[in-house]
Amino acid sequence: MSETRTLAEKEIHNTLLYCNFFIRRVGLSFIDDVPTTNLRKIIVLSHFVIATSLAILILIGEQGYVVYLLSKTVSVEQLLDGNLHVLGYGIMSFGKLLTLWYKKNTFRQVVKELADIWPVAEKNPKAVAIKNSSLKSLRSVETLYVYLTIIGACFYNLTPVVLHIYRLIRGIPTDLGYVWQLYYPFDKSKPVVHEFVYIYEVSAGMACVFCMVGCDVFFITMASHIGMLLRILQVKIRSIGTSDGDTVVRGSLDCYDEIVAVVKIHQRLIKYGNDLEDAFAVVNLINVLLSSVDICCVMFIIVFLDPILEVSSKFFLCAALTQMGVVCWYADDIFRTSLGVSDAVYESGWYNCDIRSRRALLLMLQRSQRPLYFTALKFSPITLNTYTSILTTSYSYFTLLYTAYSQN
Repeated sequence: MSETRTLAEKEIHNTLLYCNFFIRRVGLSFIDDVPTTNLRKIIVLSHFVIATSLAILILIGEQGYVVYLLSKTVSVEQLLDGNLHVLGYGIMSFGKLLTLWYKKNTFRQVVKELADIWPVAEKNPKAVAIKNSSLKSLRSVETLYVYLTIIGACFYNLTPVVLHIYRLIRGIPTDLGYVWQLYYPFDKSKPVVHEFVYIYEVSAGMACVFCMVGCDVFFITMASHIGMLLRILQVKIRSIGTSDGDTVVRGSLDCYDEIVAVVKIHQRLIKYGNDLEDAFAVVNLINVLLSSVDICCVMFIIVFLDPILEVSSKFFLCAALTQMGVVCWYADDIFRTSLGVSDAVYESGWYNCDIRSRRALLLMLQRSQRPLYFTALKFSPITLNTYTSILTTSYSYFTLLYTAYSQN
Protein backbone atom coordinates (compact mmCIF):
# COMPACT_ATOMS: atom_id res chain seq x y z
CA MET A 1 0.00 0.00 0.00
CA SER A 2 1.42 3.37 -1.02
CA GLU A 3 2.12 6.09 1.49
CA THR A 4 -0.44 8.38 -0.16
CA ARG A 5 -3.24 5.84 0.13
CA THR A 6 -2.31 5.07 3.73
CA LEU A 7 -2.53 8.76 4.59
CA ALA A 8 -5.84 9.04 2.72
CA GLU A 9 -7.35 6.15 4.68
CA LYS A 10 -6.11 7.68 7.93
CA GLU A 11 -7.80 11.00 7.17
CA ILE A 12 -11.05 9.30 6.16
CA HIS A 13 -11.03 7.12 9.26
CA ASN A 14 -10.50 10.18 11.45
CA THR A 15 -13.71 11.66 10.09
CA LEU A 16 -15.53 8.44 11.00
CA LEU A 17 -14.41 8.27 14.63
CA TYR A 18 -17.81 9.31 16.02
CA CYS A 19 -19.59 6.89 13.71
CA ASN A 20 -17.25 4.02 14.54
CA PHE A 21 -17.60 4.61 18.28
CA PHE A 22 -21.38 4.21 18.17
CA ILE A 23 -21.72 1.38 15.69
CA ARG A 24 -19.05 -0.60 17.55
CA ARG A 25 -21.50 -0.68 20.45
CA VAL A 26 -23.90 -2.64 18.22
CA GLY A 27 -21.26 -5.00 16.84
CA LEU A 28 -20.52 -3.29 13.52
CA SER A 29 -17.69 -1.29 11.98
CA PHE A 30 -16.76 -0.05 8.51
CA ILE A 31 -13.12 0.85 9.20
CA ASP A 32 -11.88 -1.76 11.69
CA ASP A 33 -10.17 -4.90 10.46
CA VAL A 34 -12.52 -7.83 9.90
CA PRO A 35 -12.33 -10.22 12.90
CA THR A 36 -10.18 -13.26 12.15
CA THR A 37 -10.02 -15.16 15.44
CA ASN A 38 -13.00 -17.13 16.72
CA LEU A 39 -12.97 -15.26 20.03
CA ARG A 40 -13.13 -11.88 18.31
CA LYS A 41 -15.93 -13.08 16.03
CA ILE A 42 -17.94 -14.28 19.03
CA ILE A 43 -17.46 -10.95 20.84
CA VAL A 44 -18.56 -8.90 17.82
CA LEU A 45 -21.53 -11.20 17.14
CA SER A 46 -22.63 -11.06 20.78
CA HIS A 47 -22.61 -7.24 20.67
CA PHE A 48 -24.81 -7.30 17.59
CA VAL A 49 -27.21 -9.93 18.98
CA ILE A 50 -27.60 -8.09 22.30
CA ALA A 51 -28.14 -4.70 20.64
CA THR A 52 -30.62 -6.13 18.13
CA SER A 53 -32.54 -7.98 20.83
CA LEU A 54 -32.78 -4.86 22.99
CA ALA A 55 -33.96 -2.76 20.03
CA ILE A 56 -36.61 -5.33 19.09
CA LEU A 57 -37.85 -5.76 22.65
CA ILE A 58 -38.16 -2.04 23.34
CA LEU A 59 -39.98 -1.56 20.04
CA ILE A 60 -42.42 -4.36 20.92
CA GLY A 61 -42.90 -2.87 24.39
CA GLU A 62 -43.61 0.59 22.96
CA GLN A 63 -46.11 -0.77 20.45
CA GLY A 64 -47.75 -2.88 23.14
CA TYR A 65 -48.16 0.12 25.42
CA VAL A 66 -49.75 2.23 22.66
CA VAL A 67 -52.14 -0.62 21.83
CA TYR A 68 -52.93 -0.96 25.53
CA LEU A 69 -53.78 2.74 25.79
CA LEU A 70 -55.92 2.64 22.65
CA SER A 71 -57.81 -0.39 23.99
CA LYS A 72 -58.73 1.70 27.05
CA THR A 73 -59.94 4.54 24.79
CA VAL A 74 -57.78 7.09 26.60
CA SER A 75 -57.74 10.79 25.76
CA VAL A 76 -55.33 12.37 23.31
CA GLU A 77 -53.21 13.90 26.06
CA GLN A 78 -52.92 10.56 27.86
CA LEU A 79 -51.83 8.90 24.65
CA LEU A 80 -49.20 11.55 23.95
CA ASP A 81 -48.07 11.58 27.58
CA GLY A 82 -47.38 7.89 27.12
CA ASN A 83 -44.36 8.80 25.02
CA LEU A 84 -45.89 8.23 21.60
CA HIS A 85 -42.90 10.06 20.11
CA VAL A 86 -40.61 7.43 21.62
CA LEU A 87 -42.36 4.80 19.51
CA GLY A 88 -41.42 6.78 16.40
CA TYR A 89 -37.84 7.05 17.62
CA GLY A 90 -37.73 3.30 18.22
CA ILE A 91 -38.99 2.55 14.72
CA MET A 92 -36.39 4.85 13.16
CA SER A 93 -33.61 3.34 15.29
CA PHE A 94 -34.50 -0.22 14.41
CA GLY A 95 -34.75 0.65 10.71
CA LYS A 96 -31.30 2.22 10.82
CA LEU A 97 -29.86 -0.80 12.62
CA LEU A 98 -31.17 -3.07 9.86
CA THR A 99 -29.71 -0.72 7.24
CA LEU A 100 -26.28 -0.70 8.89
CA TRP A 101 -26.27 -4.50 9.10
CA TYR A 102 -27.72 -5.29 5.66
CA LYS A 103 -25.47 -2.81 3.82
CA LYS A 104 -22.33 -3.24 5.94
CA ASN A 105 -20.28 -4.69 3.06
CA THR A 106 -21.37 -1.90 0.71
CA PHE A 107 -20.48 0.77 3.27
CA ARG A 108 -17.08 -0.79 3.96
CA GLN A 109 -16.36 -0.92 0.23
CA VAL A 110 -17.38 2.73 -0.30
CA VAL A 111 -15.08 3.86 2.51
CA LYS A 112 -12.25 1.80 1.04
CA GLU A 113 -12.72 3.06 -2.54
CA LEU A 114 -13.03 6.67 -1.40
CA ALA A 115 -9.33 6.61 -0.51
CA ASP A 116 -8.45 6.22 -4.20
CA ILE A 117 -9.61 9.76 -5.02
CA TRP A 118 -9.11 11.42 -1.63
CA PRO A 119 -7.25 14.75 -2.05
CA VAL A 120 -4.18 14.02 0.05
CA ALA A 121 -1.49 15.78 -1.98
CA GLU A 122 -3.70 18.51 -3.42
CA LYS A 123 -1.67 21.58 -4.41
CA ASN A 124 -4.37 23.90 -5.69
CA PRO A 125 -4.97 26.52 -2.93
CA LYS A 126 -8.71 26.66 -3.70
CA ALA A 127 -9.04 22.88 -3.42
CA VAL A 128 -7.07 22.81 -0.17
CA ALA A 129 -9.29 25.54 1.28
CA ILE A 130 -12.41 23.60 0.26
CA LYS A 131 -11.10 20.44 1.92
CA ASN A 132 -10.11 22.14 5.18
CA SER A 133 -13.38 24.07 5.41
CA SER A 134 -15.48 20.97 4.69
CA LEU A 135 -13.73 18.79 7.28
CA LYS A 136 -13.91 21.51 9.93
CA SER A 137 -17.61 22.10 9.31
CA LEU A 138 -18.32 18.37 9.35
CA ARG A 139 -16.66 17.87 12.72
CA SER A 140 -18.61 20.78 14.22
CA VAL A 141 -21.94 19.41 12.96
CA GLU A 142 -21.13 15.89 14.14
CA THR A 143 -20.16 17.13 17.60
CA LEU A 144 -23.31 19.23 17.94
CA TYR A 145 -25.60 16.38 16.93
CA VAL A 146 -23.82 13.74 19.03
CA TYR A 147 -23.75 15.80 22.22
CA LEU A 148 -27.37 16.97 21.91
CA THR A 149 -28.52 13.38 21.49
CA ILE A 150 -26.40 11.96 24.30
CA ILE A 151 -27.37 14.73 26.73
CA GLY A 152 -31.04 14.17 25.93
CA ALA A 153 -30.69 10.42 26.45
CA CYS A 154 -28.90 10.97 29.78
CA PHE A 155 -31.67 13.28 31.00
CA TYR A 156 -34.29 10.68 30.12
CA ASN A 157 -32.35 7.90 31.88
CA LEU A 158 -31.58 9.91 35.02
CA THR A 159 -34.96 11.61 35.48
CA PRO A 160 -36.48 8.68 37.51
CA VAL A 161 -33.38 8.50 39.75
CA VAL A 162 -33.31 12.27 40.36
CA LEU A 163 -37.02 12.33 41.21
CA HIS A 164 -36.59 9.32 43.51
CA ILE A 165 -33.73 10.98 45.41
CA TYR A 166 -35.62 14.28 45.60
CA ARG A 167 -38.68 12.62 47.16
CA LEU A 168 -36.53 10.70 49.62
CA ILE A 169 -34.89 13.94 50.76
CA ARG A 170 -38.32 15.55 51.17
CA GLY A 171 -39.59 12.52 53.10
CA ILE A 172 -42.21 11.71 50.47
CA PRO A 173 -43.06 8.01 49.92
CA THR A 174 -41.50 7.08 46.60
CA ASP A 175 -40.41 4.28 44.30
CA LEU A 176 -37.91 4.33 41.48
CA GLY A 177 -39.74 5.29 38.32
CA TYR A 178 -39.28 4.11 34.76
CA VAL A 179 -37.44 5.58 31.79
CA TRP A 180 -39.97 4.67 29.11
CA GLN A 181 -43.64 3.76 29.05
CA LEU A 182 -43.54 0.12 27.92
CA TYR A 183 -45.95 -2.75 28.19
CA TYR A 184 -44.81 -5.81 30.17
CA PRO A 185 -46.61 -9.16 30.51
CA PHE A 186 -45.77 -9.19 34.23
CA ASP A 187 -45.99 -6.93 37.27
CA LYS A 188 -43.01 -4.61 36.91
CA SER A 189 -43.56 -2.91 40.28
CA LYS A 190 -42.34 -5.83 42.39
CA PRO A 191 -39.03 -5.46 44.28
CA VAL A 192 -35.93 -6.51 42.32
CA VAL A 193 -38.07 -6.76 39.17
CA HIS A 194 -38.55 -3.00 39.32
CA GLU A 195 -34.80 -2.35 39.40
CA PHE A 196 -34.18 -4.93 36.68
CA VAL A 197 -36.76 -3.22 34.44
CA TYR A 198 -35.08 0.14 34.99
CA ILE A 199 -31.66 -1.26 33.98
CA TYR A 200 -33.21 -2.94 30.95
CA GLU A 201 -34.92 0.28 29.80
CA VAL A 202 -31.69 2.26 30.14
CA SER A 203 -29.74 -0.37 28.17
CA ALA A 204 -32.39 -0.72 25.46
CA GLY A 205 -32.78 3.04 25.13
CA MET A 206 -29.04 3.53 24.72
CA ALA A 207 -28.91 0.74 22.12
CA CYS A 208 -31.50 2.68 20.09
CA VAL A 209 -29.46 5.87 20.49
CA PHE A 210 -26.31 4.10 19.28
CA CYS A 211 -28.13 2.84 16.17
CA MET A 212 -29.65 6.25 15.44
CA VAL A 213 -26.50 8.32 15.93
CA GLY A 214 -24.16 5.84 14.26
CA CYS A 215 -26.28 5.63 11.12
CA ASP A 216 -26.90 9.38 10.88
CA VAL A 217 -23.26 10.31 11.44
CA PHE A 218 -22.14 7.84 8.77
CA PHE A 219 -24.68 9.28 6.31
CA ILE A 220 -23.73 12.92 6.85
CA THR A 221 -20.00 12.08 6.84
CA MET A 222 -20.12 10.27 3.51
CA ALA A 223 -22.48 12.86 2.00
CA SER A 224 -20.13 15.62 3.17
CA HIS A 225 -17.14 13.88 1.59
CA ILE A 226 -18.93 13.40 -1.74
CA GLY A 227 -20.00 17.05 -1.72
CA MET A 228 -16.44 18.15 -0.91
CA LEU A 229 -14.99 16.03 -3.72
CA LEU A 230 -17.57 17.41 -6.16
CA ARG A 231 -16.54 20.98 -5.26
CA ILE A 232 -12.86 20.11 -5.69
CA LEU A 233 -13.76 18.49 -9.01
CA GLN A 234 -15.35 21.77 -10.09
CA VAL A 235 -12.07 23.56 -9.39
CA LYS A 236 -10.22 21.09 -11.60
CA ILE A 237 -12.80 21.40 -14.38
CA ARG A 238 -12.61 25.20 -14.39
CA SER A 239 -8.85 24.98 -14.92
CA ILE A 240 -9.24 22.92 -18.11
CA GLY A 241 -8.26 24.87 -21.21
CA THR A 242 -6.65 27.69 -19.27
CA SER A 243 -2.97 28.58 -19.31
CA ASP A 244 -0.86 30.74 -17.04
CA GLY A 245 1.68 31.31 -19.78
CA ASP A 246 1.41 32.88 -23.18
CA THR A 247 -1.83 33.58 -24.94
CA VAL A 248 -3.48 30.38 -26.16
CA VAL A 249 -4.79 30.09 -29.68
CA ARG A 250 -8.44 29.12 -29.60
CA GLY A 251 -9.09 25.51 -30.52
CA SER A 252 -5.43 24.49 -30.21
CA LEU A 253 -5.18 22.82 -26.78
CA ASP A 254 -5.39 19.05 -26.46
CA CYS A 255 -6.95 18.53 -23.01
CA TYR A 256 -8.52 15.16 -23.73
CA ASP A 257 -6.50 13.14 -21.19
CA GLU A 258 -7.16 15.75 -18.50
CA ILE A 259 -10.88 15.64 -19.29
CA VAL A 260 -10.94 11.84 -19.17
CA ALA A 261 -9.36 11.95 -15.69
CA VAL A 262 -12.00 14.30 -14.28
CA VAL A 263 -14.79 12.33 -16.00
CA LYS A 264 -13.61 9.14 -14.27
CA ILE A 265 -13.65 10.92 -10.89
CA HIS A 266 -17.12 12.27 -11.63
CA GLN A 267 -18.40 8.80 -12.51
CA ARG A 268 -16.99 7.33 -9.31
CA LEU A 269 -18.60 10.04 -7.20
CA ILE A 270 -21.94 9.38 -8.92
CA LYS A 271 -21.53 5.68 -8.12
CA TYR A 272 -20.77 6.40 -4.45
CA GLY A 273 -23.80 8.68 -4.23
CA ASN A 274 -26.08 6.10 -5.84
CA ASP A 275 -24.80 3.42 -3.45
CA LEU A 276 -25.68 5.62 -0.47
CA GLU A 277 -29.05 6.48 -2.01
CA ASP A 278 -29.95 2.81 -2.46
CA ALA A 279 -28.84 2.00 1.08
CA PHE A 280 -30.64 4.86 2.84
CA ALA A 281 -33.79 5.17 0.70
CA VAL A 282 -36.01 3.25 3.15
CA VAL A 283 -34.48 4.96 6.20
CA ASN A 284 -35.00 8.38 4.64
CA LEU A 285 -38.65 7.53 4.00
CA ILE A 286 -39.12 6.55 7.66
CA ASN A 287 -37.36 9.76 8.72
CA VAL A 288 -39.62 11.95 6.59
CA LEU A 289 -42.84 10.19 7.64
CA LEU A 290 -42.17 10.02 11.38
CA SER A 291 -40.18 13.19 12.06
CA SER A 292 -43.25 15.44 11.80
CA VAL A 293 -45.19 13.28 14.25
CA ASP A 294 -42.28 13.05 16.70
CA ILE A 295 -41.65 16.81 16.70
CA CYS A 296 -45.36 17.54 17.13
CA CYS A 297 -45.74 15.13 20.06
CA VAL A 298 -42.70 16.48 21.90
CA MET A 299 -43.87 20.07 21.45
CA PHE A 300 -47.27 19.12 22.86
CA ILE A 301 -45.67 17.49 25.91
CA ILE A 302 -43.45 20.51 26.54
CA VAL A 303 -46.30 23.03 26.27
CA PHE A 304 -49.19 21.23 27.93
CA LEU A 305 -48.24 18.06 29.76
CA ASP A 306 -45.66 16.78 32.23
CA PRO A 307 -43.42 19.67 33.45
CA ILE A 308 -41.09 17.14 35.10
CA LEU A 309 -40.03 15.87 31.69
CA GLU A 310 -39.77 19.34 30.20
CA VAL A 311 -35.94 19.52 30.21
CA SER A 312 -35.42 16.06 28.74
CA SER A 313 -38.21 16.68 26.22
CA LYS A 314 -36.54 19.92 25.12
CA PHE A 315 -33.29 18.07 24.50
CA PHE A 316 -35.24 15.41 22.59
CA LEU A 317 -36.81 18.15 20.48
CA CYS A 318 -33.42 19.77 19.77
CA ALA A 319 -31.95 16.40 18.83
CA ALA A 320 -34.89 15.60 16.53
CA LEU A 321 -34.68 18.98 14.81
CA THR A 322 -30.91 18.68 14.45
CA GLN A 323 -31.08 15.09 13.22
CA MET A 324 -33.47 15.80 10.38
CA GLY A 325 -31.90 19.18 9.72
CA VAL A 326 -28.38 17.84 9.11
CA VAL A 327 -29.70 15.00 6.94
CA CYS A 328 -31.61 17.45 4.74
CA TRP A 329 -28.70 19.92 4.72
CA TYR A 330 -26.15 17.43 3.42
CA ALA A 331 -28.63 15.85 1.01
CA ASP A 332 -29.32 19.33 -0.35
CA ASP A 333 -25.57 19.97 -0.57
CA ILE A 334 -25.15 16.88 -2.77
CA PHE A 335 -28.00 18.06 -4.98
CA ARG A 336 -26.55 21.54 -5.49
CA THR A 337 -22.89 20.58 -5.89
CA SER A 338 -23.73 17.91 -8.46
CA LEU A 339 -25.55 20.56 -10.50
CA GLY A 340 -22.57 22.86 -10.03
CA VAL A 341 -20.44 20.51 -12.12
CA SER A 342 -22.30 21.58 -15.27
CA ASP A 343 -21.65 25.24 -14.39
CA ALA A 344 -17.96 24.45 -13.94
CA VAL A 345 -17.81 22.87 -17.40
CA TYR A 346 -19.33 26.00 -18.95
CA GLU A 347 -16.92 28.23 -16.99
CA SER A 348 -13.85 26.26 -18.11
CA GLY A 349 -11.62 27.20 -21.04
CA TRP A 350 -13.50 24.89 -23.40
CA TYR A 351 -13.17 27.43 -26.21
CA ASN A 352 -9.39 26.94 -26.14
CA CYS A 353 -9.65 23.15 -26.52
CA ASP A 354 -9.57 21.15 -29.72
CA ILE A 355 -12.64 19.47 -31.22
CA ARG A 356 -12.18 16.10 -29.48
CA SER A 357 -11.79 17.76 -26.09
CA ARG A 358 -14.87 19.91 -26.67
CA ARG A 359 -16.95 16.85 -27.49
CA ALA A 360 -15.80 15.14 -24.30
CA LEU A 361 -16.69 18.23 -22.27
CA LEU A 362 -20.09 18.39 -23.94
CA LEU A 363 -20.86 14.81 -22.88
CA MET A 364 -19.81 15.63 -19.33
CA LEU A 365 -21.98 18.75 -19.39
CA GLN A 366 -25.02 16.73 -20.45
CA ARG A 367 -24.46 14.09 -17.76
CA SER A 368 -23.89 16.61 -14.97
CA GLN A 369 -27.21 18.31 -15.70
CA ARG A 370 -28.91 15.27 -14.16
CA PRO A 371 -28.46 16.02 -10.46
CA LEU A 372 -27.34 13.53 -7.87
CA TYR A 373 -29.79 13.43 -4.96
CA PHE A 374 -31.11 11.31 -2.12
CA THR A 375 -34.77 10.36 -2.01
CA ALA A 376 -37.38 9.03 0.38
CA LEU A 377 -37.67 5.64 -1.35
CA LYS A 378 -37.84 7.34 -4.77
CA PHE A 379 -40.98 9.26 -3.82
CA SER A 380 -39.38 12.68 -3.59
CA PRO A 381 -35.88 14.16 -3.41
CA ILE A 382 -34.61 15.20 0.01
CA THR A 383 -33.48 18.82 0.13
CA LEU A 384 -33.87 21.76 2.49
CA ASN A 385 -37.39 22.14 1.09
CA THR A 386 -38.11 18.75 2.65
CA TYR A 387 -37.01 20.07 6.04
CA THR A 388 -39.24 23.11 5.64
CA SER A 389 -42.14 20.82 4.76
CA ILE A 390 -41.51 18.68 7.87
CA LEU A 391 -41.53 21.74 10.15
CA THR A 392 -44.68 23.08 8.50
CA THR A 393 -46.43 19.74 8.87
CA SER A 394 -45.35 19.46 12.50
CA TYR A 395 -46.79 22.88 13.25
CA SER A 396 -50.05 21.96 11.51
CA TYR A 397 -50.35 18.80 13.63
CA PHE A 398 -49.55 20.80 16.76
CA THR A 399 -52.20 23.46 16.09
CA LEU A 400 -54.74 20.70 15.46
CA LEU A 401 -53.92 19.06 18.80
CA TYR A 402 -53.87 22.45 20.52
CA THR A 403 -57.37 23.20 19.27
CA ALA A 404 -58.70 19.79 20.30
CA TYR A 405 -57.03 20.00 23.72
CA SER A 406 -58.22 23.56 24.41
CA GLN A 407 -61.85 22.68 23.68
CA ASN A 408 -61.87 19.93 26.31
